[in-house]
Amino acid sequence: MKSTLAIALVVISLAGCSYRNLSPSTTTAAEDKPNLNAMSEDEKHRLYSAALASSESPLDSETFKDVCQKIGIFDMRGQPNDQYMVFVGAHIEWAMKVETQQFKREINTAENAHAYLKKSLP
Repeated sequence: MKSTLAIALVVISLAGCSYRNLSPSTTTAAEDKPNLNAMSEDEKHRLYSAALASSESPLDSETFKDVCQKIGIFDMRGQPNDQYMVFVGAHIEWAMKVETQQFKREINTAENAHAYLKKSLP
């Protein structure tokens, strides 16, 4: 549980740096919402968790950027959009739920996280 919170705090702090550099006029609604209607909030959080777990440096990985684009929190240039911080806040709450513990055990290695992403990405 502590490691999940630590990862979330690192992601928030690092992403906040990138987010401040993004002006609202640089994204469009069409760029921000690929495949959003096809995924539940739980599915988005699972994909995000797996993307975080798939690399020791997830913020630098193309997989992480791809997942974030597909769940609608990065723009097409791979930068956080206006939904990113809202999602990360909700993700912290999601990650603290008891119901997510089994899933976290399923993606407890980079290999398992990659396998989950491969089978689950739209």
